[in-house]
Amino acid sequence: MKKLLSLLFVALLSISAWADITVTFVPGQTTGNNSSANAFDEMSLDGVTITGTKAALAASTYRFAAGSKATVTSTVGNIKKVEFTCDGSYSQAYGPDQFYGDGYTCQSGSRVGTWQGDTTTFSLNTASQVRCTQIVVTIAEDVVEELVAPVFNPNGGDFTGSLAVTLSCPTENAQIFYWEGTADEQGEWIHYSAPFYVTETKTYTAVSTKGSEMSDYVTVTFTKVEQTVEAPVFTPASCSFADRLDVTLACATPNAKIYYSLDQELWSQYVDAIPVTDDITIWAKASVGDVESEVVSATYTKLPATTVEVTFDGAVDRGDGDGTRHHFTVVKNQVTMYVGDGMLGTNHYRVYSSDSTAFNFTSAGSPIIKIEFNGMSGYTASNISKAEGNEGTYTTSGTDGVWEGSANFVAFKVNKQARFTTITVTLAGNEEPTYQRGDVNHDGNVNISDVTALIDYLLNDASAAPAEADMTEDGLINISDVTALIDYLLK
Repeated sequence: MKKLLSLLFVALLSISAWADITVTFVPGQTTGNNSSANAFDEMSLDGVTITGTKAALAASTYRFAAGSKATVTSTVGNIKKVEFTCDGSYSQAYGPDQFYGDGYTCQSGSRVGTWQGDTTTFSLNTASQVRCTQIVVTIAEDVVEELVAPVFNPNGGDFTGSLAVTLSCPTENAQIFYWEGTADEQGEWIHYSAPFYVTETKTYTAVSTKGSEMSDYVTVTFTKVEQTVEAPVFTPASCSFADRLDVTLACATPNAKIYYSLDQELWSQYVDAIPVTDDITIWAKASVGDVESEVVSATYTKLPATTVEVTFDGAVDRGDGDGTRHHFTVVKNQVTMYVGDGMLGTNHYRVYSSDSTAFNFTSAGSPIIKIEFNGMSGYTASNISKAEGNEGTYTTSGTDGVWEGSANFVAFKVNKQARFTTITVTLAGNEEPTYQRGDVNHDGNVNISDVTALIDYLLNDASAAPAEADMTEDGLINISDVTALIDYLLK
């Protein structure tokens, strides 16, 4: 109801918001205190005040002595015009030409002097005594503006530690008051002039005022909650590595500081990536103020220096691929390369643009620590990128690219067609992988392709055949091993 009446009042005032109003001072009706013009005097009517440094505003005519200063002030709007009707005419005793100052004029033969401007206060000086029988002040009334309720920032809610609260009101020249409690539980009103701080759960109410008007009440509650701090996260997590790792730390809690230690005694603040070049365990924690997270750790193990390289040659290692666009798999030395959308060129592998991660490498043995792509002009290794969620780093230079990390599965996203003449996969470890007897081509499987590989060795160089080709276990590689392998497959 209060809000409705306030809006109605505003609407009614707005109808005449642009109409000028006049305030008329007449001797004997509106008076000051002096009947003799020898001291300061003043009088007020409807928000307008007239003063004189040596004036008699209680006399039969308003008198301003020679050398006096007359000042007109308004609190209800800007003064647009003041007309002084005097006891004498221009050039006569007590006439209007004895006033002078900026904005003031009078005409010869007239008893009226006029000041014009646009301000809330102005002053005129007197050369000789002036006596006025009437003073009419014209005011441009202020446009009424709706008084808006104040706004809290933040507008209540949970907080930790100490919270700075501000109040604002878009209504020009409005004042804001607030108190602790609800609208029905009014405490001491505090005039808002600067942010205040909340350190415990509190309810506050605020109101805007302007003149005699008052806005609606606004009530908010700030609830203090216990500060919690998330534990830091290691990237990468615990793992094995070949040469070097750069370990980073992050904390999901805003404004948290992260600390790490190599012995749980000496702690250093985390600033940049931590270089790891040997076996190590790193402990970490985060804090906000005096609240700390739990301590977490990650362990990194350096792999033996000896590694095994498995090279996929596009001219030799064809797998189940052919010269048409399709998916294909190439298996070599316990490493599987899968291409979800590609084909075989005359001497290279082709992989095509795809939103999937269907270009990947899997090791059935030791972790993969490096993959080197030998690209081709126009179809360079920069056309692929490390798939989301995969460990390690991927960099490119010229036509080539290198992935480094430690994982048994590594996937790539194909952004644009790429072509590779060779792809070399480096496995961690200090010994060659072992294979099942009959796995002549070392692809991790025993099938008809091993028969073909064994015959190739016999036709070219039987001494180069691996030990897994000796199916009869007689120490020799010959046609009887081919027969034994075929018998094994048939059975």
